[in-house]
Amino acid sequence: MNVFEEIRARVPISKMLALYGMEMHHGNKVLCPFHNEKTPSFIVYPKSNSWHCFGCGVGGSVIDFAMKYFDGVALEAAKKYFDGVALEAAKKLDSDFNLALFNEDASQEKIKRQVVQRAERQVFKGLAWAFDSYMNKVFTILCDYKNLLNKWKIIHAPRSEDEAINPLFVEACHELDRIEYLTDFLHYADFHEQLHFYNTHRVEMIEIA
Repeated sequence: MNVFEEIRARVPISKMLALYGMEMHHGNKVLCPFHNEKTPSFIVYPKSNSWHCFGCGVGGSVIDFAMKYFDGVALEAAKKYFDGVALEAAKKLDSDFNLALFNEDASQEKIKRQVVQRAERQVFKGLAWAFDSYMNKVFTILCDYKNLLNKWKIIHAPRSEDEAINPLFVEACHELDRIEYLTDFLHYADFHEQLHFYNTHRVEMIEIA
């Protein structure tokens, strides 16, 4: 694979959208970030790891999204993958998802670990796909909960000493730092760390959901 194919294969679109603050609704629909709308017309296709906005009439891969989202450029033909816009979009995703594809100084140990992890995923391809889908959903749930906690901390903050303290404000104060830590941890976790996270936090993730 070249770096573009590698990024399209290793960056789940649902996890990318969650990281950049977009909430997925029923039917894998998202309010399009590229135009104003009240009814979602931006559709996510997890199996092909792609997207399409029926309002804008554009779509594509995670790299296509990053090109348009961070640079505001119109999507064109495949030639975009050979110019600077696509390269910068690929580097942005590489950095945000800690892939180190552009890091020429990556240690041999890290490269070896990535090769071993890729081999493991190939051996258990069917199970790995299901596990990846589950972990992407968990990451989305954590991002949504973190956004809720931030809103509750602002909206329900007491305005005076005499005002009764809203339990949602209390929950936000108690949980926000920990949920931010879990979100950051899961964002950078490798395969074995994800397995450990699943074993130790599975029940809690169900409760949060």
